[in-house]
Amino acid sequence: MKLQSLIGRENALEESSLMLRVFVEQLHPAIVGALLVTCSDETERSCEEAFQRCFVSPLLPPLKREERGAFHTCNLGARYEWGSIRIAEEHFTPPHPQGVKMLVVKINSHVAIRRRADGPEFGWLQRYGVESACCGALAAMLEGSTLSAIRELAHLFAEGRNRQHILSDMRQVPLEHRALVAAAVNARLQVERAVMDLMEHAPRSPAIFLLLPCVTFNRFDAPDTELVVGLYAVDWTGKTPAVKYQGLGSDPASYHVRCEQQTILVGDASFTPH
Repeated sequence: MKLQSLIGRENALEESSLMLRVFVEQLHPAIVGALLVTCSDETERSCEEAFQRCFVSPLLPPLKREERGAFHTCNLGARYEWGSIRIAEEHFTPPHPQGVKMLVVKINSHVAIRRRADGPEFGWLQRYGVESACCGALAAMLEGSTLSAIRELAHLFAEGRNRQHILSDMRQVPLEHRALVAAAVNARLQVERAVMDLMEHAPRSPAIFLLLPCVTFNRFDAPDTELVVGLYAVDWTGKTPAVKYQGLGSDPASYHVRCEQQTILVGDASFTPH
């Protein structure tokens, strides 16, 4: 199975990290680095642990006492922090670089999911006995919160089109899918921001960057699962970067969600999962 086959299809939480590992190993890079971006929500611990166990521990170089770790930012809404990919690339540049290094950037937005008799319900969970939005940051954005972190999310969602308005319009995005679509679009926008940052930063040595926007499905009656929204490849082994992308776009109005044999599939106007 190819890495691209994961796009738009719900999979086991470990599967994308395992397939990333196989893909990277086949390329035999000189060194492997990783940047992980997650939401601060405590539900995302399983996401962090799966990436650590399945990708980071087997592939990254040891730092101290043989410990291996990804460069990790954790904040409200899994927001990409400008400049972080530059710092991560610097950290994983060997002192005497030979060959090509590879840096994997994985950005996980998230959404809670509950099974109902009429199908899955997205966006709500019982958090310590209280009904709670999940992702709370994205829910707050849609409700018009003025917290600085939420305003940053809203600003990104407004670039190019009014995505908040689209998400709030049930004629364009069904209410039952709103939280899921918001999470997928957020992951896509955050990775796009990381790519823009990368375009302004020539790496210290020849490098290939793989960037994955993902959505964690936080489950409480079963292990968490994950959906890969897309895959960016940025080849910066020459003087200028070559960029390729496959996957979902950033227009929430074009998204369509369906459930097939208990598996969630998400496509849009230009991409249909297989």
